[in-house]
Amino acid sequence: MTDENHWRVIRLTEFTRPAAPASTLLQQWYHHLRNLFINTEDTDLDAEAESLPSYRDFAVEPAVRALDAAFASWADESTPGVKFLVGPPHSGTAAIAKAWAEHHQWRCLTPPDAAQLSHVEVADWWQPQAAKQWVIPDFARYWRRHVDDLPLVRALLPQLIRGQFGQGLVVCDSWSFMFLQHAWPVHLTHVYCFAAAEAPLLKQLGVRAPAKQLKSLAAQALGNPGLALALWAAQRQGRHEPPCVPAGSGDAAAFVLYTLLLHNGLSGTELQRLLPTLSAAQLDVQLLQLEQAQIVQQEEQQWQVSVHGYLAARDFLKSRGFDVDAF
Repeated sequence: MTDENHWRVIRLTEFTRPAAPASTLLQQWYHHLRNLFINTEDTDLDAEAESLPSYRDFAVEPAVRALDAAFASWADESTPGVKFLVGPPHSGTAAIAKAWAEHHQWRCLTPPDAAQLSHVEVADWWQPQAAKQWVIPDFARYWRRHVDDLPLVRALLPQLIRGQFGQGLVVCDSWSFMFLQHAWPVHLTHVYCFAAAEAPLLKQLGVRAPAKQLKSLAAQALGNPGLALALWAAQRQGRHEPPCVPAGSGDAAAFVLYTLLLHNGLSGTELQRLLPTLSAAQLDVQLLQLEQAQIVQQEEQQWQVSVHGYLAARDFLKSRGFDVDAF
């Protein structure tokens, strides 16, 4: 552990992934996790297993301080308008933003309900929770990739950017943000993210390993701190091989994974509505196969790509020509 804070907020255009050690290829490390973490060099694995936080509950206070460092002047000025904070799945970005909002007593806004998504009456959503300063923790909930569920976000975005609803921080999953950039003709400005988690940040989060292993882990996780913690914990538990998309998976599996990533998780009913070309039986089969392969999981009636299956899902989609996020 270290007293120095290695969390940093940067512009999205400045984001770069960590590089793997010069002596190895990232793809080789991906397929050989067993070799990635051997030779612990006297690391106390039992002590580490007890002290390492899960990818969902690492301490967010240092990240909140990084947001303060980046946005303090803007927040103090109370300037109408928005900033976007983008993060990849399982990175903890939304949880960090919620903690920041609570610290500064900014209101966390509730997303529109299903009926409001199909209307342009933005005031119906805004007026019951109007605030001068606010945070949207999950902008993926403000639209659906369906012709009937885009009117609200198309009407809302220009008003947010013009400052018509005061001052706000919009937190958006990287896949959702990627789609909105393609679907909306206006270039979004003031877009930020956390810098990639390199070896020093992983040490700050509690991962104890030699420098080369930390560097390899950072590269393997694409600079995603939550993903890095999950990969490290899996190895400590003896799970050396990552999940794989089932052999023979085709368009149906790709559509399911892509839709789940675009919306940062969906209920089975929502997923069926957005994938009308799949029958209910076909969708059930795809979800079952992907769940058995540990690529997706269901929690509180929401299907999502699992933290351990994320890299496989991302590579699978990229290999089939799908657009992928910037992380």
